[in-house]
Amino acid sequence: MQSMYSGFFTEFYDILHAGLTDVDAYVEFARKFGPDVLELGSGTGRILIPLARAGFRVTGIDSSDDMIARCQVRLALEDEAVRSKATIVRQDVTKFQLGKRFDLIIAPCNMLNHFLEPGLLIRALRNVKRHLKPTGVFILDNGIPDIPYMVDINRVERIAAFEHPLTGTKLIHRCTTTYDFANQLEYNTVHLEEYDEVDNLLREAAYTSTMTYYFPRELRLILEMSGFELFHEQGSLHQDCPIDAGSTEMVFFAR
Repeated sequence: MQSMYSGFFTEFYDILHAGLTDVDAYVEFARKFGPDVLELGSGTGRILIPLARAGFRVTGIDSSDDMIARCQVRLALEDEAVRSKATIVRQDVTKFQLGKRFDLIIAPCNMLNHFLEPGLLIRALRNVKRHLKPTGVFILDNGIPDIPYMVDINRVERIAAFEHPLTGTKLIHRCTTTYDFANQLEYNTVHLEEYDEVDNLLREAAYTSTMTYYFPRELRLILEMSGFELFHEQGSLHQDCPIDAGSTEMVFFAR
C-alpha cells in the first residue's frame, strides 16, 4: 500500500489540486513580505514554482522523496532564471535546519493538519520561528472544520471521476473518511483507479492516512505557545474579512 504522497498518488496530486485558487494569493503575500520565501510542505511545486516564476527566492521543504522528484521534473521544464530561484530540500518540519532566515514562511492548504498532536505542532512552529528574520512573517491557511458536513460524510464512500490531462484516461477516486470527533482525528481510506477508453483497468493504488483538524481558537493559542505574535487574521485568502460563522478558511499572519 502506498502513502498519499508516493507513486501513483504523487501524479494524481496535481490533478486533484488543479482547481485551487491559492497560488495568486501567495504570490501577492510574497510581494508584500518577501523576497526570501520558505514553503513548508512544498510537494510537487504547485506554489513554489509560480513563486519562483514571479522572481522570488523560494526554498521548499518536504519529506516525500516522490513529491520532491516530481517537483524537480517540473522545475527542469522551466527557464534557468526560474530554476535559479528555487531550492528544494528533504527535511522534517519539526527539526529542519537550513542555516538561514527568511522574510516569509508559508504553510499552505491545511499543511498543519498533518501534525496529529498539538505538542508536535508546537515543536514544528518553534522551529519555524527560529527560521524567520526579525521582521519576517509566517502565514498559514487552514480550512475551518465544517462539522455538519463531516457528520454527513462520516463512513460514506465518496466517488469522483477525473480525466488525466496528459493521457485522457479516466481516473476514479474513491475515499471513505471516518471521524473520531472526540479526539479530532480523521481516518481516510483511498483507492485510485485508472481506465483506458474501453474501461480496461490500467493502474490502481490504495492508501490509508490519519489527519487532524484545528479550530481558530486552537491555532491562535498554539501560535502564542510557539512564540509567535499574531498580528492579523482573515477568513479568506482572497479578501481581508473577519473569521466568522460563515468562513470556510482561516488565514493567520504572525511574527
